[in-house]
Amino acid sequence: MFTDVSSYSLPKSEYTHRRKTLASKLEENTAVVLYAGHAPVASLDESYPFLPNRTFFYLTGIEQEDSVLIMIKHPRSNKTGGSSVLETRLYIHPREPEKEKWTGKRLAAVEAEEISGISDVRLLPKFKDDLSEILESNLKIAWDETDHSHERAHLEKELAGTDRFDSALDISGFVTLLRMVKSPAEIDAIRKAIKVTEESLEVLEQNLRPGMRECEALAILECEMVKRGSLFQSFSTIAAGGKNTLCLHYPTPKALLNDGDMLQIDCGARAGGYCSDISRAYAVNGKRNDRQQALFELIQECKKTALSAIHPGATIESVNNETRKTAAAGLRSLGVIGSSEADALSSCKRYYWHNTLHHMGLDVHDVCDREMVFVPGMVFAVEPGIYIPEWGFGFRVEDDVLVTDDGSEYLSTPQS
Repeated sequence: MFTDVSSYSLPKSEYTHRRKTLASKLEENTAVVLYAGHAPVASLDESYPFLPNRTFFYLTGIEQEDSVLIMIKHPRSNKTGGSSVLETRLYIHPREPEKEKWTGKRLAAVEAEEISGISDVRLLPKFKDDLSEILESNLKIAWDETDHSHERAHLEKELAGTDRFDSALDISGFVTLLRMVKSPAEIDAIRKAIKVTEESLEVLEQNLRPGMRECEALAILECEMVKRGSLFQSFSTIAAGGKNTLCLHYPTPKALLNDGDMLQIDCGARAGGYCSDISRAYAVNGKRNDRQQALFELIQECKKTALSAIHPGATIESVNNETRKTAAAGLRSLGVIGSSEADALSSCKRYYWHNTLHHMGLDVHDVCDREMVFVPGMVFAVEPGIYIPEWGFGFRVEDDVLVTDDGSEYLSTPQS
């Protein structure tokens, strides 16, 4: 199969609905100001790849630097039939043909409207005057305090020491609750990102052999994801072989993959801005030895436990607790830890030391309230991992899971 997500995007109705939902949480006479941000500088004449502020993107779908969103919730009036009115403005760079020769084509207003569903698209030179008008009014200011861009910092500095600053509303909590529960369109985007990742992993597995370097495996995988339209991955791909599998976020994939090694892959493509997150543990020579197979089977048991524990009403902590019990029992039976059941659960922490799951969406470790009980529509990356230094290796096997009305289901295809 060949899944191409190069032109995939969510419908503009999705962003319109999100803005209306957020507006319903706001008081009247509130102006929300959100910035897309700018790519950080990597060197004198180069920047890192640009990803817009996630709250800005969540509400607009726009991925162009320096763009700004303003939402104003006006009060009810007789003219509107007693309903409040949401005014929405999007500010983008003007088209500059000479500049675009160097940096690529900018969005035209009609294109920005087609993506975002915002009809009032203005050019950025107008933003300064419009913002001044808002600041001179009696509108309450709202922003995203998780936005660390210099633009928001400048606005905060401008308001510092005033009543407007003291009354400013942080919308990040509202947006977090919205982002934690995925719509059908978001789940479709995640499914597409998963398909790209799985197809790319299949190509890697077909080409994996002793004598390769970790970076070669990584290059095959990322090449396949890019070919399918995922130009920027969910996170930096991890490719770790042999003893390097004992490092969770192994950063330097240079080592040779030897006959008898396990290769830990942790990767994820993007589609429509949404992430996937899949980990696979491959025997480099194609056949697991006895210890590798035993650990693989134990991790599969941990995944079964986790999947059973994921359902409406569960929590991250409850899933972690149940999965660790399975891991501890398995490590006891393998003779890795002591025979006492009480001691086993405590000793297990040395070998099973990271969480079993995390929320996933626009970010691979998506924003969340960790105490909130699960509800249908939440998506998790489930990644039980056991690492045994005495054996010289460890790994995790990770899949993406959707919380359903009566339990949970895999969005990805589990490794066998």
